[in-house]
Amino acid sequence: MHIQALDIYKHYGKKLVLRGVSLNVERGDIVMIRGPSGIGKTTFLNILSGIDLPDKGKVIIDSKDITKMNENERAKFRLNKIGIIFQNMNLIEDLSVMENIALPLKLAGKEWKKKVNELLKYLNVEDIKHSFPMELSGGEMQRVAIARAIANEPEILIADEPTSNLDDENTENILNLLKKINKEMNMSIIIATHDQRMENLEGKKYNMREGKLYEG
Repeated sequence: MHIQALDIYKHYGKKLVLRGVSLNVERGDIVMIRGPSGIGKTTFLNILSGIDLPDKGKVIIDSKDITKMNENERAKFRLNKIGIIFQNMNLIEDLSVMENIALPLKLAGKEWKKKVNELLKYLNVEDIKHSFPMELSGGEMQRVAIARAIANEPEILIADEPTSNLDDENTENILNLLKKINKEMNMSIIIATHDQRMENLEGKKYNMREGKLYEG
């Protein structure tokens, strides 16, 4: 799995948020995009995942230009190829932990019970499987969000500010978990963050400034 973002531009109203952003990600890479809130990191992640489209430029994943796909094609591609950990986690409050994790498997038409139980064990959340999101701590919610994101074994995991609302202990736990997923599943991980505690995570690092991406 090879990801290329080529010369991405994006406006919101009259504001030019992304100004010719390019990025190259190889299979198994960990890529961190740093920058303050509101700089355009989430916009870029949304374009990488096909949630949003650029005004100019393209995103090529596995030799497919996802910017040329229609909305349904992008959704299907995303379901099977890309896992997303949203900044606000986006867990469905009316569904239990098990049901939240099972959702992408059900949408993909896959047998889900065995896989969900494996994920519950893998992420050490077996004891809360019947709980609902509002009953969970921040660290537990993040683990459930990660479990849901990797349920379909995507080749790409995109994480938007995965530690911004967590204490130091849970931040370290999530970092270790992301490292484990990267190593054991050979999953490419792209992270947007302004959390200085993420600096311990090895990988390629970029800074976003004034709508552009700078390595280092």
